[in-house]
Amino acid sequence: MGNHKGTLPSIFLSKNHQRQVERRFNLRLLLLLIVIFLTLYILTGYRGWLLFFFGFAGAWLFAAIWIHSLERNLWIERNIHQAWAAAGQSVPEKLKLVNHGWFPAIWIEITDSSSSLETPIRLVSDVAHHSSRTRYLSHLFKRRGLYTLGPTQIRCGDPFGIYTLTLFDENSTSILITPPLLNVNQIKIATGGFAGNETRRRGVIERDVSGGGVREYVPGDSLRYIHWPASAHFDNLIVRQLESAKSRDWWIFADLDHSAQTGHAQNSTLELVVVLAASLAVRGLEEHRRIGLALAGPQLVWLEPSAASTQRWQILRALAMADAGNCSLEELFSLKPPPQSATAIIITPSSETKWISRIKQHCSHGNAMVLLINPGDFIENHVKDPLAHRKITSILAQIKIPYHTVPGALLSEVYSHINRNGYDQ
Repeated sequence: MGNHKGTLPSIFLSKNHQRQVERRFNLRLLLLLIVIFLTLYILTGYRGWLLFFFGFAGAWLFAAIWIHSLERNLWIERNIHQAWAAAGQSVPEKLKLVNHGWFPAIWIEITDSSSSLETPIRLVSDVAHHSSRTRYLSHLFKRRGLYTLGPTQIRCGDPFGIYTLTLFDENSTSILITPPLLNVNQIKIATGGFAGNETRRRGVIERDVSGGGVREYVPGDSLRYIHWPASAHFDNLIVRQLESAKSRDWWIFADLDHSAQTGHAQNSTLELVVVLAASLAVRGLEEHRRIGLALAGPQLVWLEPSAASTQRWQILRALAMADAGNCSLEELFSLKPPPQSATAIIITPSSETKWISRIKQHCSHGNAMVLLINPGDFIENHVKDPLAHRKITSILAQIKIPYHTVPGALLSEVYSHINRNGYDQ
């Protein structure tokens, strides 16, 4: 998916951070023996009992001092220098144990108690006195979503096993896992209508210059429209913006209506809708288009078309967190139909026909493209009536709205690869 590296707040167990401490005494019999040996010495005066008393009492005191040193001087730093990644990509983590005390930690058990991790992190290590030890971990997240690393728990003890020290740190950080991307270059998207509302005569279109001025050169632009004075001034190729140039805007409508979905988790129409929306958005941005996104799950997401560098992050973040909702595609499209100049890309598994009339109204002014998902691909034995899907395609063909049927096998292929080997985009 390109370079996703950013910086997230690291997890620190530092001296400035309040943490919970639990010290457990494991050998209650030791106290009883110390009392017994002291009592026997007092009653008999036999020095052998006194040696036992000092031996056991000394071990107890030594263990208490050892544990106190670890409590004050043992710290952990967890660093993740990555803000987000795609599903199936490895996320590196640097874990550093630091011991500033005079006593070594001969064993340390580190546990990540986050409930969002599929496999809890549990490590066993050690660290000498006045030193540190660094471990490098790699996390593999196979599903999109927001994952939390932390809180962190550290357990250690003294050499005699008298005490067990547990340090709890409630600090945590999150990493966003975005949907995997499909190769959607084979899907032909119609270009939007002409910018502006005036009707242009054929033959004059290419000579009209927009009041929008100039913009940076994009590969594929005709060299005839390079603005040489502006190019010399900015030391970069600048082209004149044509008013009659067709809109580069894509409005992606992702249908998350719960009643239209079939399947479960990774093998579902909902997941394919999300993956297709993410793939098309990234493709459009890489083609220097302005991309907008509309979806209605538990919350409404409405991102106006933009080609800014932050748009990719906002779109992928919204799709990573997307889930089914109660807003139908017809209702979503009615909230704010895209402008005349934009291309509406509708991604839906719906077998209802009500939404088609809304799309048809838009087509009378602009352009639309439907990516149709067959729910039967996600149901065993194709229980759902296949005629419903055929009816949708027949209506779309009759009113001349371009559509493309996306097979569910595309989703199973990408996730089977992730589950086997991870995923590198």
